[in-house]
Amino acid sequence: MMQFQHTTSYAMTFCLLTAIFIACNGKASETQGLVADPCVTVERFDRELPAYVQEADTASAARFRTKYSPFFPIYCRQILGLADAPAFQQGLDMFLTHEAIARLYADTESHFATDTAWIADLQQAFGRYRQVLPQESLPRILSHVSGLNQSIVIVDSLLSISLDCYLGADYPLYEQRYYIYERGLHKSDRIACDAMEVWLRTRYPYVSKRNALLDRMVYEGKILYALASIFPENDEYRLLGYTDTQAEWCRTNEAEIWHQVIGRKHLFNTESMLINKYVEPAPFVSALHPDSPGRLGRWIGYQIVKHYAHEKKKSAAEILASPDNAGEILTESKYNG
Repeated sequence: MMQFQHTTSYAMTFCLLTAIFIACNGKASETQGLVADPCVTVERFDRELPAYVQEADTASAARFRTKYSPFFPIYCRQILGLADAPAFQQGLDMFLTHEAIARLYADTESHFATDTAWIADLQQAFGRYRQVLPQESLPRILSHVSGLNQSIVIVDSLLSISLDCYLGADYPLYEQRYYIYERGLHKSDRIACDAMEVWLRTRYPYVSKRNALLDRMVYEGKILYALASIFPENDEYRLLGYTDTQAEWCRTNEAEIWHQVIGRKHLFNTESMLINKYVEPAPFVSALHPDSPGRLGRWIGYQIVKHYAHEKKKSAAEILASPDNAGEILTESKYNG
C-alpha cells in the first residue's frame, strides 16, 4: 500500500533537429466482431513530397497541391513555418536537404518500408469506430514527416500522422526531443490509438462551464471508455501506455487514491496547474504521490465513467453524447474508489 506524503514553427524544429543531430474495457456486447474497414486507406504524402519538390513541370506540381488540399498549405505554413506560398518548393527543398531532416526522412522511410502493421491497425480501429459510432463518418488519412513536430494533425475531416514521431522508444534522435517517460509512447503500435484518440477529441471536444478537476477527469474518462470499446483487446492501462508496474500500482492503491483526491479537496479545484498535473503527461502526479503514474486523472475518470456505464447500461456512443454534468455522472456511478 502506498504511503502518501502531506503545434512549433519550422525554425524551432530546424534548430531542434540540428541540435539533436549534433549532439479497452467496454460492455460485452461492444467487444465482439473486430472488422477491418477496407475503405480506410493511408495516402503517403511523405513519400510523394520529395518528388514534388524536384518537379519542374508546373502543371504536375499543381496537381500534387490539388491532390493534397487542404493539407498541403497547412503542412507548409503551420507545421514547417514556410512562407514562399503558393508552391513552397524553395522552403521545402531547404527542409528536405538539411542534414538532420534528411537523416530523419531516410530513417522514417526505412522503418516504415517493412513496418506496415500500423495500417492494418488503423483499418481495424476505424472499422470498429463505425460499429461503435455508426452515425460518424470516417476521416481521410495521410502520413507526413514533420521534423518531430505534432504527431497527429486534424484538418477538417482529414487526419495526418507524422510517422517520424513513431520510430520506437530507442530511436537515437528522440533522446533530446522526448523525456524518458515519453519515449515508450513513440512506437508504431501506438499510431492507431493516438490517431483515434485525437479524432475523438476533435469530434467530442471538452466543454465545461465550471472546469473543475472532476469535469476534466470525467471527460478524459469518456474518451478512454470510447477507446476501450474501439480497442477491446486493450485494457485502460495499455491505452494509457502504462507499464505493468504502473498498472499494478493503480489497482493496488485505487481506494487510497480516491481517498486522497477527496481528502486534499482536489476534486472540485479549478486551478489549471493542478488539473494539468493530474491529466497531462508527466513522470508522476506531483500533486498526489511520487510513485503514481502520470495522467492518473485520466485513469480515475475512466473508473468513474466505467461504473456509470455499468449502472446506467450505457453504450460508448451514449457516453460520448451524454451531457457534460460530471457531478451527476459521479453520483450515479456510485464510484467510491
